[in-house]
Amino acid sequence: MTTLPLTLLPADNQNPLASQPFMCRKHLLASVISLLLAGPAMILPTAVHAENPMAVSPDLPGMEWQTFSSEHFYFHFIPAHKVHAERAAVIAERAWSELTQDFNWTPKDRVHVVLTDDFDYSNGWAHPEPFNQIRLFLSPPDGNSTLEAYDDWLNLLITHELTHIIHVDMARGIPALVRKVLGRNPLTFPNAYTPGFMIEGLAVYKETSAAQGYGRGQSTTYGMMMRMEVINGIDDLSQAVVTLRDWPLGKHYLYGYYYWQFIADTYGDDKIRDYLNEYSHNIIPFFFQNYEARKVFGKSHEVLWQEFKVWLQQRFAPQIAELQKTADTHVQAISNEGLSIDAAASDGKNYYYLRENGKDRNSLVKVRATSNTSENPVSEVLLQTTGMLSLDVSTQGDIAYTRITDRADLRGWSDIFIMRNGGEQRLTSNQRYRAVRWMPNAADPQQPYLIAKRIQAGISQLDMLDKNGQFIRTLWQGTLDDVLSDYAISHDGKKIVASIKRAQQGWNLELLKTDDEQPRWQPLTNTRANEGSPNFSHDDQHIIFSADYSSIKGVDLTSADATYNIFSLNMTSGEVTQLTHVLGGAVQPVLVGEDIYFQSYQARGFSHVRLPAAERKPLAVLLLSELQSQYDYAPLYNQPQTHSEAEEYSPWSSLMPQQWLPVYSGNEEHNAIGLSTSGQDALGRHDYSSTLFVDTENDIASGNLMYSYNNQWQLLAQRKHSYYLDDNDRLQRIRRDDTVELARTNIVDFLENKLQLSAGINRSHEYDIPADDLLRLENSRHNSLVGARLDFDNREMYSQSISVSWGTQATLLWESNDYLDSDYNGDIINASISHFIDLPGNQVLALHSSGAYGFEQPEPFELGGEEGVLEQSLFGRDQWALRGYQENVQQGNRIQTNSLEYRFPLANIERGWNLLPIGLGSINANIFADHGAAWQKGERSHYLTSAGVELMTEVVLLYGFALPVRLGYAHGFDKYEGGDRTYLQVNYQF
Repeated sequence: MTTLPLTLLPADNQNPLASQPFMCRKHLLASVISLLLAGPAMILPTAVHAENPMAVSPDLPGMEWQTFSSEHFYFHFIPAHKVHAERAAVIAERAWSELTQDFNWTPKDRVHVVLTDDFDYSNGWAHPEPFNQIRLFLSPPDGNSTLEAYDDWLNLLITHELTHIIHVDMARGIPALVRKVLGRNPLTFPNAYTPGFMIEGLAVYKETSAAQGYGRGQSTTYGMMMRMEVINGIDDLSQAVVTLRDWPLGKHYLYGYYYWQFIADTYGDDKIRDYLNEYSHNIIPFFFQNYEARKVFGKSHEVLWQEFKVWLQQRFAPQIAELQKTADTHVQAISNEGLSIDAAASDGKNYYYLRENGKDRNSLVKVRATSNTSENPVSEVLLQTTGMLSLDVSTQGDIAYTRITDRADLRGWSDIFIMRNGGEQRLTSNQRYRAVRWMPNAADPQQPYLIAKRIQAGISQLDMLDKNGQFIRTLWQGTLDDVLSDYAISHDGKKIVASIKRAQQGWNLELLKTDDEQPRWQPLTNTRANEGSPNFSHDDQHIIFSADYSSIKGVDLTSADATYNIFSLNMTSGEVTQLTHVLGGAVQPVLVGEDIYFQSYQARGFSHVRLPAAERKPLAVLLLSELQSQYDYAPLYNQPQTHSEAEEYSPWSSLMPQQWLPVYSGNEEHNAIGLSTSGQDALGRHDYSSTLFVDTENDIASGNLMYSYNNQWQLLAQRKHSYYLDDNDRLQRIRRDDTVELARTNIVDFLENKLQLSAGINRSHEYDIPADDLLRLENSRHNSLVGARLDFDNREMYSQSISVSWGTQATLLWESNDYLDSDYNGDIINASISHFIDLPGNQVLALHSSGAYGFEQPEPFELGGEEGVLEQSLFGRDQWALRGYQENVQQGNRIQTNSLEYRFPLANIERGWNLLPIGLGSINANIFADHGAAWQKGERSHYLTSAGVELMTEVVLLYGFALPVRLGYAHGFDKYEGGDRTYLQVNYQF
């Protein structure tokens, strides 16, 4: 099935597992591109083992899904989340009323909303195929992201997702007519095929209320980011339409919001509705964006973009001028390669942080403190890891951290680890602790406690554990209206300070006394500022924190010069002292001795910097009483939403096909017409696609069916034909290939799902079709295999990677012809290993070795050609590439190949052709050498060697699909079989 996860978040540290934008559209665009490039040939399946990213995780014991419906929605949930579903119904129905009126469009059918609590980070997605559906992760944004500015996290999430649903669903004129005939075909969503900044920006625009003070668009974070864009140079339109790796990550959200705000301010909010409605008439929408813009605005988007740049400069010029009146605080740079706010901590003497530069493995770095500001700090990599969320170091130097672990059920749960002997030791398992802090134990200093934060089903809590991760007691548990962000432990272990968001308010600092029998939070601040990342001073009398207080003297929290800075709160006097003044933003302060280390937002990323004690001067001082103010957001849940009684979930209501696509393939030998369809249920457990062709010229049928269940069981049934011509270019014979494969994946898994066991059956039958006017030159062949496969995969890619950058992928496969009827006999052992070495500067050294050993008489293996088998069925492989040689240059029941590649970047273009649906991403090169042979049992192997170079360009189609186009030259060194070969391919490297 064609699937498309549309995620809420840009790539930031809220989601360490994904770096995709909200509406990445890759799967939706892939189906359209396959039609444009190759017609039905690319509809035929090449793999049955791909996971469905839209499937909910397999049920845990006691989980039973239920459904209730409101006027415009179906809500699917487990009983423990019924209260969340009822809250979601309130938000969704109110947002439906507002958004359908704003867009002047009402979707025909109810929207399926699935609530899951499978991930320890904030996210969600929406998708128009095969029906309108929304996935809500029951995990509120808990600080240190672009999502901190919300009244209620479900309101932010649902408004954003529902905006996408209604916007993309819009279809008028010809698209609406085609949808009536073909159903929810990918080609009937014209608004899906616009630049990402228009789609994402519109959702951010709709989630934002400047008057009420919520939504990303009005946030200090967005203001900070765009202010630095204005200073550094505003992107051209061609840059905004292609956003793959360029800073800031998630820029299409940022630029998109401000673009729509510019349209509303300049031309009126009603013009946005008019434009979207006009655009919804286009069956080939890409080429009519400027036509519709001229019709509505009187100008093309290229002209509007120039006005937009002027509008941005005028909007931010007063803010920049105000901030530049005071010189930036003098700091010492530690690192300037951050792409997000990194986890950071101190043992009181040294600074520790997670280095994430998008090019190399994530590393835990220790910076040795120095009192000499002229000395460059000495950094040491302590550990390389992935998925780290939080970090803390005790005064004894013990390092504890939390990170997301990989699971076979695709849940993203976090646990506590400690660094030990240069490696890591896991302390908890499936406990979902997303943050951890050391707490001193006055009774036994050698047995410190751990204070761990868990957010489960949207409810925050703090647990006390012993140093080995064993549960002692729960210190505090909040409600659905309380969200716990950053927190810190006092040096005497008696107090916890935290940034907490309460119902209808913003983020404020609160204090908890741990030695109370029933600890209760005591408010420290009560303001409209976003106060976060608190830490205790060494005497526990001051709180060092970051906040977006604006002009500190006037305390006008709506003024244009608001940004994040570092402050100190005297808990005795209530005085707040400003410690930094920066043009970008200062966040995540950490005390190291008397110095303050923090992360500074700058034009090209986040920098870790040091503010020496000698340079630290109070810039302004005022009392907390002068800062008092509240948001008092409107209550949302006073009036419950009526809905049907909850019933047991049934997949049938959503499983039937919702669309079909006519397909055609033809030439002088055949004339095939057919249709393709696909579908899934609301939970994504059942997922299928099917294509059927009828060759009217030769009166034969072909097609395929692919079905998967629960990302565990997968079935492929396929019939295809090959047409062969004689010397006079007349059809001589037709070869039919029928294949059925059943596979069970993830039978067992080890090493955090890096080692998996799968099994399957593959049965194929090849024969020449009997016909009066056709020849039968080859014998029919039956090949029946059973097998088991063990896969190890710990490969990693990063936001700036040009290919897989680090890790190893290895496969050991056993297949046998002896258990089912087959024209072949004997067992096959198939093994491969790929290893990737991360080199400096985004360069990669890749090594690959692969081979198979057939006992007795299995189907022969074929060697040669440039087309690598990258996506294939789990079993039954019989082709190996060897660049520089023609296909099937050697055959045998033994085969072995080796490859060595040096991959390096040449340029990162990342530009579109204005609004045309084509652009370029990165351009990379690959120098390679191949070595391989195939031979029969009893024969000597004759290895063939080749070398060459490839130029790989990302051709960005339809604004969001980076198609890897490889132009290669290979020279085969064998004087009889080798030669010079050039090739052009559209596929990925191993």
